[in-house]
Amino acid sequence: MKLNLAARGHDLSHVQTVDDLAKKASQQNISTLQLALSRSFPTLSADGQAINAGMGQYMKNILAKEGISVGILSCYINMIHPDLSVRETVLHQFERYLQYAASFGATMVATETGSVSEAGYTEENFSDEAFLQIVEAIHRLVRAGEKHRMMVGIEPGLNHPLYSLDRVAELVAMIDSDYLGIILDPTNLINAKNYHQQVNLVEEAFERFGEKICGLHMKDYIVSNEEEIIPVNLGTGMIDYEAIVNIAQKHRPYLYIVLEETKDDALKQGVIMLEQVTE
Repeated sequence: MKLNLAARGHDLSHVQTVDDLAKKASQQNISTLQLALSRSFPTLSADGQAINAGMGQYMKNILAKEGISVGILSCYINMIHPDLSVRETVLHQFERYLQYAASFGATMVATETGSVSEAGYTEENFSDEAFLQIVEAIHRLVRAGEKHRMMVGIEPGLNHPLYSLDRVAELVAMIDSDYLGIILDPTNLINAKNYHQQVNLVEEAFERFGEKICGLHMKDYIVSNEEEIIPVNLGTGMIDYEAIVNIAQKHRPYLYIVLEETKDDALKQGVIMLEQVTE
């Protein structure tokens, strides 16, 4: 069974225009993108006020000339920003992305949850209060997704309020909507002590809430001497990508499998490696 592979647009370097992105993706045998507008095109005004249907259709048409489509539109926000005015601004931005995502050809809009601290990591993220804040924010975004018929893809991570499979299961139970999806990045949920259990973690995730998993990030890594998880190009690290791909194919055939932190010319080799898994 063939894989439905994608790459992040901002893992392709030295991109100035949509034409550049289309050509570079095609050169790496990439046909589907997870596109974060502000990261691929830093000079483009792509906030909640600027994004529009014309922008989406223009990019969709240019990418299509090279056989490229946008599967996932990313709108990375801190949905629980401690400044409530900033929080309102970014939630509104995400709602606007949901409104116009279809014009890009996307099937979902994706984000992480963010942090209750502007500084990033804080143990306060692991509190029930922080979790309830993301539930409230995601519930709002999912309502907008239902209105525009666009899925909301939420990515868990160790340092965020959505830091474990238990928390994801709680979220799914609390927000009963077909428009809530989970983007599973198993490398975001491991540390130097439990990385040996990564494949088991993936299997458990698919068994517990597999029907909600709408994308899988494939991010290879090494463990540094300082016991940090360091992303590397696929095939140069420790991830058991074969086992993880086979789990995804068993539970969710043709799920988006997105290469992450595999950059530029390494993408083509990564695609070859992943496609060989199912031959």
